[in-house]
Amino acid sequence: MLNTTAPVVRIRYNTQSNGNDLCWRLIIDNEEHLVHHINVQAPCITTKDWMEEINTFKHHITIKNCRVAIDESLIATITSAE
Repeated sequence: MLNTTAPVVRIRYNTQSNGNDLCWRLIIDNEEHLVHHINVQAPCITTKDWMEEINTFKHHITIKNCRVAIDESLIATITSAE
């Protein structure tokens, strides 16, 4: 479904989720992807990022220089690109 490399990926909880489906927002190159589960196999940090499009700060789990694969079941795997 998606297989890409990205300089930065941000993860945050989808507050509009029902708690069972599409619980996570992945922001890749300013494009949002909703997924059910995420498996992070790369170094990550927490960040507070200014979101210009909504004019507020949001907190994320942030992964830099990584590969992202989202399968047909909407499960994301994030690994180091190095």
